[in-house]
Amino acid sequence: MKQVQKGFTLIELMIVIAIVGILAAVALPAYQDYTVRAKLSEVIARGAEAKTSVAEMYAAKGVLTITTAPFNTGPSGKVRSATWTAGGPGTGRIVLTVAGTGTDPAVAGLNLAMTVLRTQNGVVSWSCGGTANTTIPPKYLPGSCQ
Repeated sequence: MKQVQKGFTLIELMIVIAIVGILAAVALPAYQDYTVRAKLSEVIARGAEAKTSVAEMYAAKGVLTITTAPFNTGPSGKVRSATWTAGGPGTGRIVLTVAGTGTDPAVAGLNLAMTVLRTQNGVVSWSCGGTANTTIPPKYLPGSCQ
């Protein structure tokens, strides 16, 4: 009578462990990048608040040559500071500096810039990241800023 095999051989178990190890080696760095992106979502939300304030100011005055920021520039949450730079009648830039606490060390102290692309028919169009003032590596920027 023939005996039926019960269980796995050693080589089968070693193959499974090797496959799991390879998957973990690929997945962990990607997961770490996603956690940094998630922590930057608060910075993006603060930028959205600032963009809304600038757009309201533009709607009220018709120009972007405002010298003082029409939004909160102080530290809050994961944002160390927010600054406004007027570049001319239809241009300007919001620069958000990431705080050192509560964020990943890979982006602590770095900047994210949101630049006015154009103003047309009372609407302000923005570009997020991609300027000389953005020092956060592109792999950490959310999809809306790449």
